[in-house]
Amino acid sequence: MRTIKMILLGLVLSGSVCFLSCKDDDDDPQGCDYVTETQDELTTLNEAAAAYGADPTNPAKCQAYKDAYQAYLDELEDHLDCAALSGQQAELQNSIDQAQAQLALLQC
Repeated sequence: MRTIKMILLGLVLSGSVCFLSCKDDDDDPQGCDYVTETQDELTTLNEAAAAYGADPTNPAKCQAYKDAYQAYLDELEDHLDCAALSGQQAELQNSIDQAQAQLALLQC
């Protein structure tokens, strides 16, 4: 059950980032788009989550999921300044912090 919660949290975080990026904001002079810039990490995370969800007792898949999740969160943190341009920095940081706390609880 805990595994499913972690997968759902990852998907909710992904969805919230995508939702937050849909704001119509024309005052972004640098063309900063952290959602697009983190797409590769998100794709890897979703693939790892699906593999782990299909076989939650496999420690290698668990570790791959944790690693992909951490890489995605690290990439999001690298784009906090970008999120600040559209007034979303606090929301993004809060989501990252919550996800980091949940990820720390996952034992492989």
